[in-house]
Parts: sequence; structure tokens; C-alpha cells
Amino acid sequence: MKKILILLLGAVIIIGGYGFVKLQKMRQAQQVMQGAVRQFPKNTEWGDETLVDIVGYDGHVMELGISHDGKFLLFNDRNKPNKDMHWATKIDDVTYQYQGRVENTVSDTVDGTPSLSRDGTLYYTTLKERNAVTMYKAEFVDGVAENPVPLEGDIFPTIPPSTHGRWIVLDPDVSDDERFLYYSEGLFGGGAMPSIFNVRGAIKSGRSYRKLPDEYLKNINTSNLEYAPAISNDGLTMFFTKANKDPGAPLGIFVAKRSALDRPFRTPERISAITGAVEAPVLSGDEKTLYYHRMHEGKFRAYKVTKN
Repeated sequence: MKKILILLLGAVIIIGGYGFVKLQKMRQAQQVMQGAVRQFPKNTEWGDETLVDIVGYDGHVMELGISHDGKFLLFNDRNKPNKDMHWATKIDDVTYQYQGRVENTVSDTVDGTPSLSRDGTLYYTTLKERNAVTMYKAEFVDGVAENPVPLEGDIFPTIPPSTHGRWIVLDPDVSDDERFLYYSEGLFGGGAMPSIFNVRGAIKSGRSYRKLPDEYLKNINTSNLEYAPAISNDGLTMFFTKANKDPGAPLGIFVAKRSALDRPFRTPERISAITGAVEAPVLSGDEKTLYYHRMHEGKFRAYKVTKN
């Protein structure tokens, strides 16, 4: 009986020790993540984080796009694998009226991540053709994407699918004059997040886009995940999402600046006014408001901050 008690006591000590070690590792991992967030330079140019309500719509609101005058708000839902693009019209600065799906973009796969130029040209992602050409543009007219055509240029991946996954470009964001195009490039292998996710840039040359040297983005892209960029009209300020590769939790929305178009973006700063699980920033036409989506009560909703 005494031997049994000794054995049981030993087992309890071993299990308890294992649990303590596991708890310590979890705490250490949490501290590393919190430390990673704290170590980024903070940007305090933005404030007043506010929920933007879309009356008549009760689903997830993700990857926003906004017209230059703020009249139209576009977004996509979270339905997988059949994401659709939707639109709403402005009631006031924090309220929009839902109008429905964007016609001529609905397919049985991903259609979304809208961006609008000053003249109403809609740039978006679609996987409907099931090839490397995944970014399109169309004329957005009262909820209809008229005359959609694929983007032209050297911006699409040339690496064929493999056992590691498929390279896809997505999340186009265009400057008001359509001169600059920034987007995400990821290696998707079936998981919730790509194994590689980087920001890319291009400049318009005639009717097509010419990819910019990755050297300009050397301070943006890391071994973690950087994606969903938004560019200012002068091409000197960029916003983007940064997330941990494992477990894929967003670290926040960041901003990076540069002094000239032929210079790399400087070290990014985390926008401290933006909190929670957030992604996909987009600038208003006057560049005084930054929109994004954030998890709120179990659903992604539209949010905004304003420039101080």
C-alpha cells in the first residue's frame, strides 16, 4: 500500500510538473507576443476609434473600399469559399444604408477586396477564372461593376502551383489617380492563412502596371505576415496589416512613410488608436479618415479612426 501511495505521489508530481512547465511556456509565449507588440514604434497621429454601422446588413463586414466622396462603401462578407462583394450608401459619417451585392461580380468563389479610384474605377480580387490573373478592374456605377477586365502587367505570379501551395496576388489598393497600385502576394496551401504573405507595389505604365523593386519594401516585409496595403495619393505613405505567422493573430495596423518615391519606406509604426483583431486599412478621399474591419461581438464590423 505504501509503495502504491509513493507511486501515485510520484505520478502527481510528474503530471503537476508537466502542467507547470506547459503553463510557464504558455505564459512565456504570451509575453513574447505582447512584447512583440510593445516593441514596435507607436504612431499617435490617428484617434477616435469609432464603429461604422451598416443599416440593413447583419453579416461580417470585411475588406472595405470607399469612394472618393465617401458616398459609397463597398465590402465583402466572410462566407467561405464563396465571398461576395456588397455596397452601401452614406447616411452620415458613421452610418451607411445597405444596398445589396455588387452586380456582375458574383461567382461561386472569392470576389472582394474593393478599392475605388477618384473617377469610380473599381479594383478588386476574383478567383473565378482559376488562373494566375486574380485582380480585375471595372467601372462602378450604382452597384454594378460594368465592363470588368483583368489588370495588365508583370504583377501576377509566374510560379506554377506545387505541393507547397499556390501563389496568389490579391487585396489591390489604387491611388486616386490610379498611378500607384499596392497589393498582397501570398503562398496559399490550404490553411487559414498563407505561409508567406508580403506587400508588393506597382506603378502604371501606359495601360499596364510595372512591378516596383522589392527594395522599396525591405522595411515592410518580414518573416511574419504583411498584407492588405493602402497607399496615399502621393505614394509616400502606406498602411498595412501585420500578423504573426503562428498562430496568425493580427498584431495591428501599421503605417510607413518615405521621403521620396525612389526611396524605401522607413520603419513602420503601429497605430496605437486601433485596437483588437483588425485588418485591411483603407484611406478616405481626403486622407483624413482611415477605415478598416475589426472583430466586434463575434463579427467583423467596419471601423474608422480620424487624423488628429
